[in-house]
Amino acid sequence: MCRRLFAKGYGHADHEHAVPNTPRTAFRIGSQTKAFTAIVILQLQEQGRLRVTDPIGHHLPGYPHGDAITLHHLLTNTSGIPDYVTTDGFTRIMGTPRTRAALIADFKDRPLLFEPGARMSYSNSGWALLGEVIERSSGLTYGEYLRRHVFAPLAMEHSGLTDDPAEGHAAGYMASDGRLTRTPYLHNSNQDAAGALHSTVEDLHRWNRGLPHLLRPESLAELVKPHAAADGIGYGYGYGYAVHGDRVESSGGTIGFVSVSAHHRRDDLFVTVLSNIENTAFAEIEGALTAIARGEPYEFPSRRVFVTVDPVVLDRHTGRYTMRHMGRASTMEVTRDGDRLMVEVRLLPADRPL
Repeated sequence: MCRRLFAKGYGHADHEHAVPNTPRTAFRIGSQTKAFTAIVILQLQEQGRLRVTDPIGHHLPGYPHGDAITLHHLLTNTSGIPDYVTTDGFTRIMGTPRTRAALIADFKDRPLLFEPGARMSYSNSGWALLGEVIERSSGLTYGEYLRRHVFAPLAMEHSGLTDDPAEGHAAGYMASDGRLTRTPYLHNSNQDAAGALHSTVEDLHRWNRGLPHLLRPESLAELVKPHAAADGIGYGYGYGYAVHGDRVESSGGTIGFVSVSAHHRRDDLFVTVLSNIENTAFAEIEGALTAIARGEPYEFPSRRVFVTVDPVVLDRHTGRYTMRHMGRASTMEVTRDGDRLMVEVRLLPADRPL
C-alpha cells in the first residue's frame, strides 16, 4: 500500500511576481531525463526494435567508431565520446535553438577520450545519440514517444519537453550575496534526451510507483543494475541511475535548477526534491527528509550568513586545483576579485594526468 507522507512547496516559482511553488509546480529536472531515456530504450528492446548490445552503427550508419560503441556504452557513460556540454563555447550558444543533427555535429568528429568500455566518463553526448536512436527505431519524436508510452500510462500530466513555459512552470535562479537573480537562458534543444524534461514532485512519485507498469521485471533489473563505476564516487552507475546499496537515485543539475529522486528499496521509501535555485543544498535536504521519514536523527538547515573575509585569508585559497567527478577530469581555477573568490572550471584534455 502506497502512502504519501509529505508534499509541499517552498519559496517562489516566479520570484519577481511572488508566485509560490507548490507540489504541482513544474521544474526542469536536468539529468533525471536520462533515466526516462533509458526506460524508453529498454521498452524498445522489449518490443524487439533494438538490443542494448547493438553497435550504434546499426542505428546511426556512418557514425564514427559506430562498430565499436554500443547502446550499452551510451547508457553507462562508457563510450569515450567527449561531453559537448563541457566544450569551450557551449555557454555562448546554449540559448540558441539547434536541431539534434547540429548538436551531434558538435561532437561527432572529436577524438574519443578512451576505447569504448575501458572506463566511465560522464557524457551528455551519448544521451543525445540515444534520443536519435529512439526516434529512428520508434518512428516517433522523442517527446511524443514519452507522452504516449510513459507519461500518459502513468497520468504524468505535468511532465514534458515544452520550451515555452506556461503557467505553473518555475523560473530558474541563482542565489548570491543573499539575493536571487535569474539565470541565463538555456534552450531545451541543447539538452535534448540528456536533460530537457520538466516534471513535478507529484508526477515523479507516479513515475517511481509506476515503473513496474512500464517495464518487465528483467528490464527493471537491468535499469538499476550497477553496470559501471567511476573513480571516487563510491557507487555504481546503472542506466541513468546511481546505485548505492539499497538506494537508487536519479539526480539533475541544469541552468537554474537542481533535483534528486531517491528510492530506498529496503523500506520502499521515495523522496524527491526539486529546486529552481541552482545552488540549493538539495542533496542535504533529501538526506534530512529521508532521516525524518525513518525516525532517524537529522540536522535543520542553517541560514546562510555572508561575512567579509580578510583578503590575505582569501589569497591562501587561490590557485589551480584538479578534480575528477564521474570519470571526468577538470581543473578549477580559483582567483580573488576584491573581497570574493571566483571559480572557473575547465575540462582537462583526455591525456592530461591528474
